[in-house]
Amino acid sequence: MEVAADPEGGGLRLRRVEPFAAPDQLLQPIARAMAELLCDERFEWVRACEGHACTLMFLDRTKTHSRRWCSMASCGNRAKAAAHRARRGLSAS
Repeated sequence: MEVAADPEGGGLRLRRVEPFAAPDQLLQPIARAMAELLCDERFEWVRACEGHACTLMFLDRTKTHSRRWCSMASCGNRAKAAAHRARRGLSAS
């Protein structure tokens, strides 16, 4: 474990650091995350991003479980900008 600066919150956060001695150990964090998802989370909250051509999935932990995009900064922004252009009658250049 490592204490590191939180780039989003400005404080500190605890970060898991795992040294890898062999290539097959690279899959352990992925397997652990999948196991935690299956055992500890509500699988019906796993959603596919509604972004055009986005193939990512995410766990919707919002209060109303109405999240639509994997990231508001990328897919959500693109969708909202496209909707704005469509309302204004502008081309998507």
